[in-house]
Amino acid sequence: MKKIITLFLSLTTAACLFAQTAEDALNIAQEYYEGTARSMAMGNAFTALGGDLGGLAINPASSGVYRCSQFSFTPGFTTSRSAVNYLGKADDARKTGFTVSNFGALLSFDTGNYSGLLNYSFGFVYNKKNSFRSAMNAYGSTDNTSMLSSLAAGLEGIDASVLDENNFNLGISWPAQLAWNAYALAPLSVLGGKYADVEDSYLASTENYDEIADELQIGGMLNQRFNRRTYGGNEEFSLNFGGNVSDFLYFGVNLNMLAVSNTVEEYYEEKAGNPSDFQDGFVSMDNSYWLRTTGSGVNLKVGAILTPVAGLRLGATVTTPTVYALVDEWDYTMNTSFNNGNSYTEYSPTGRYDYRMTAPMRFSVGAAYTFLDRGLLSVDYERVNYARTRLSGENGAPAVFTDENAYMSQNFLGSNIVRAGAEIKLGQSIALRGGYQYYSPAVKGYAARQAYSAGIGFNLGQATTLDFAWTKLAAVSDSFQLYDDYSSAVSVPVGTNTHSLSKVVCTLAVKF
Repeated sequence: MKKIITLFLSLTTAACLFAQTAEDALNIAQEYYEGTARSMAMGNAFTALGGDLGGLAINPASSGVYRCSQFSFTPGFTTSRSAVNYLGKADDARKTGFTVSNFGALLSFDTGNYSGLLNYSFGFVYNKKNSFRSAMNAYGSTDNTSMLSSLAAGLEGIDASVLDENNFNLGISWPAQLAWNAYALAPLSVLGGKYADVEDSYLASTENYDEIADELQIGGMLNQRFNRRTYGGNEEFSLNFGGNVSDFLYFGVNLNMLAVSNTVEEYYEEKAGNPSDFQDGFVSMDNSYWLRTTGSGVNLKVGAILTPVAGLRLGATVTTPTVYALVDEWDYTMNTSFNNGNSYTEYSPTGRYDYRMTAPMRFSVGAAYTFLDRGLLSVDYERVNYARTRLSGENGAPAVFTDENAYMSQNFLGSNIVRAGAEIKLGQSIALRGGYQYYSPAVKGYAARQAYSAGIGFNLGQATTLDFAWTKLAAVSDSFQLYDDYSSAVSVPVGTNTHSLSKVVCTLAVKF
């Protein structure tokens, strides 16, 4: 299980640091290959295989194996599932959408030679590398803690005159600024008495002052609700060149151009069970948050496949570090209401931050063996050291992200990835496939991830194939909070979210 994370992103950073956190950087750096139905069904264990446009993203030398030209297209559906337990309440969420996992074309040219360079090829392939599609719901009731109380505590030491400036570039939490504007927070001095001269401390509308206990406490039961939706993914566009030397050495190189698109939508609400319990007449507060990350990256990938003996293939690849130029845009909306009939709506400006990210280099090796012209087994090993992930400012200066880069160096790990696949042919027209993938933890304290896959392929003639595949990224459980800890006297609720991702795809491939 992961360590506890605060899901409502806004509460962990000041406005000037809304660029990617270390965990968000990891989401971009990680790769969960999709590909064609054939490659996905076999767990994408294609470092030593070729002849498939899905394998081209795994090893560029796959194109050297081709003796003819080919086009393929792979549409499908992605489904994310989430099971949440929060404050003793269980809720499930599911999100399904259409996706295109892979498409591309490759042109192969015969040199006419009997030795040396026998053929060469040029290709273009699109491949989905990571899907951010997810949905999550959480709800429950508590009279111990409140997001507004967390926001109030976060303003400790800030003078009210600064909040009155309504300047979203002063390093103040944007939701806290909106809560101040919407009359959900007030100076603690409004209580009078011993608090009359207290400066730079704040009171939330959800808090009452208990004169007997001489302390602040949540006024009554609060019904809390949270929804989170994410969209987008990492996409790779590859320009490929490959060749075949004497049917012994296959080589290839990809110039990979990557596109990042990730949209996060979050909604949090806390509503009074009985507004008369609250001295300030609090009825409800809701806070909506929107974040969109877009950008592009580039890397170079080279690979080779050897056939030392009949039936055996050995492969290897190296991928250079990927350099990204990224942009974050975000905004907030807060609504508050009170039992005197007053209600307020406050909007933040739209924030924007441009920055860069460098994802670490990767390498892989693989072996495949075909037997009796009826089947094959393939195994890959891939290594990537996520501790070398780095963030920097738009001009390349790393100082802006000193804390995030230090955290990644100390807590991110070198990840070992194992992929295995098998295929067996039933006659000349049908093939059955299966695969497995293992991803060791990328961060200290996180869980390993596993993926399972299966598929079937049909040969529709000498030039056309139709393949189907199902793959599932196995469920993992995370612990979460909806807002930050703010007092040693209370415990902010901790929930669990068990989530998984599955895909069903179909590939139509035509040789020409």
